[in-house]
Amino acid sequence: MHSLVKKLAPAVAAVITMAGAVTVAGTSSASAAGWGCSGSEVSGSPYPTRTPSGAVFSYVHLYWDGSTGRNCAVNVKTGSLYGTPSLTEVSLSECAAGDTPGGNCEQIAADGDNNIYSYYAGPVSVPAAGHCIVLEAWTLDASRANEADLFIGPFHC
Repeated sequence: MHSLVKKLAPAVAAVITMAGAVTVAGTSSASAAGWGCSGSEVSGSPYPTRTPSGAVFSYVHLYWDGSTGRNCAVNVKTGSLYGTPSLTEVSLSECAAGDTPGGNCEQIAADGDNNIYSYYAGPVSVPAAGHCIVLEAWTLDASRANEADLFIGPFHC
């Protein structure tokens, strides 16, 4: 039995090493597939969440998939908050036809995710072909004493 373990050890180590490489590539990648969104990141994305003093706690990545007509977003923590459990939120709203950038949004569909997360909130998505969207996000620090937030919209029409 001992010789079988010795023979299998290099193969097991190689599998563990490859699995670790895949995990690292998946978590460090800024691709949509890494967070469950499809499509391409839109121009201007990622958008920072900021505290009133200007500190950035996270970045919101917004994607558009022309084949499905959907927008998708994730709110990914940054810096010392990455890996630290704290309240994190991201939401998308689809505006009614005829709503214009910077105007009012008559919400016709929405998807949101907020909870205590260590790395990111989302993905969330809404149908938005031919419609403006509103993007909202916030991230609290671990002590819940400081909040960074983001509100954009209506935009990406």
